[in-house]
Amino acid sequence: MLHKYLPFALLRRARKLSERALVRGVGMSRGAIRQLMISDAGNTTLRSLDELATFFDREIEVLLTPQSILAEFSTIASALKVERDGFPSWKIHFLDLVDEFRRTLDPRLILLPPHEKLNPRLRALLASIVRDLTMQSGMSTPAWATRKYFLEKPWFVSEMNSLKASALVESPLAYRANNIFVHNNFLSRA
Repeated sequence: MLHKYLPFALLRRARKLSERALVRGVGMSRGAIRQLMISDAGNTTLRSLDELATFFDREIEVLLTPQSILAEFSTIASALKVERDGFPSWKIHFLDLVDEFRRTLDPRLILLPPHEKLNPRLRALLASIVRDLTMQSGMSTPAWATRKYFLEKPWFVSEMNSLKASALVESPLAYRANNIFVHNNFLSRA
């Protein structure tokens, strides 16, 4: 249930607002306010959620996702698998994430960043992949992936000298922004 993640009760306490003051401020009934404060919010409408969120200077974002998330394909899980299996395994684990994201369009797969201990090149690559995927799908890019992970030394992912020139020309902005160079078919799978 989404409602257990809504911090309205915490926000009310932080502002030291009584229930009565909140009712006056939002212009909703006490029953509606109480319903939004409990984890089983029943027939809460999006409009009520939005009104309360606006009062607390927050935004409501609606994500359409499958009922169950396959945690084995998230950015976090993929990074952990690469650490377990070694640097070269990124080709398998990151592209499995790409396949799962394209199959489900589940934003939860890319919502959280990999842990800080992941190799800097792989963090930059994963952020670039997420930016590329969200640009292709028309979704908003998670904040962590919009940060610059600019590598000091350019990384030509193919590692073939004969392909460097074409990678310089073809590499999408999501990768070039982090000093990573790939070919325009980088995320394509057979």
